[in-house]
Amino acid sequence: MKGFRNTDFGNPSPPTAPCVFFVFLFFLPFVSCSSSQRRESLPYYKPSTHISRIVEILDYKDRASGAKLPEWVSLYINHGVSALEKLEGFAPYFVFVAEQSSPNLDTLLQWSGNFSHERNMTHLVLLRAYRRLTENISVNPDDMYGVFFETFIKRLASRYWPSSQKYDGVWVLVQRLPVAAPQDASASEASYQDDIEQDLPEDTEEETSGSRLYLYLILNLIEKPELQNAVQFVMNDITLDEALERDQVQAVNSIKANFFNGF
Repeated sequence: MKGFRNTDFGNPSPPTAPCVFFVFLFFLPFVSCSSSQRRESLPYYKPSTHISRIVEILDYKDRASGAKLPEWVSLYINHGVSALEKLEGFAPYFVFVAEQSSPNLDTLLQWSGNFSHERNMTHLVLLRAYRRLTENISVNPDDMYGVFFETFIKRLASRYWPSSQKYDGVWVLVQRLPVAAPQDASASEASYQDDIEQDLPEDTEEETSGSRLYLYLILNLIEKPELQNAVQFVMNDITLDEALERDQVQAVNSIKANFFNGF
């Protein structure tokens, strides 16, 4: 089973069991922690920003019975969760979308049936927080925030969100459309087209441009005050190490004060 690049997940799932995907997410933040001890500013994984997947929706759950495709599905596919959170109905919530894809619908139905809302919400919140801490920095996050980064990620990974709710779950059949930059496109436009291609799953013999693939999306909600208060509590409960340099203390204080701006 192969996943689209979920920009809230940060990374496509491997073609193995879904549980491996979540193990990867849990392990991911600590890769940078060990490497930072070498003080070599080694590359770390930086989740991508959302880019349109350039897909056409061919079919979806309950279409045969006359149901309309939920508005949030196409909005999410094209613009990400930030667009969903601007909808009036979702304004009081932070939105998290779990997704998986496969050429086989039965495989996705099995995945959705095994979806653990309580357990998986921990990983969804964790990776979104990881992205917030790393998206606008050009150095290793351990160098940026010191031990605060590792401590915060570990503590957030141990939290559960019992009052979060599963709002909806929908499968869609999509077709990837080929992307080609216009012949007179500028260098920046061509680069943008390259970014779009990179945001799509890697092609295989079965999955090339124009191929069809099933995608399952599970929409989850957490009330904003609950998440904000809990995350702020975790941050404020961390005692800053005296070994932190002045610029690291400033970076930590800045992220604590502005964490939900752009979250």
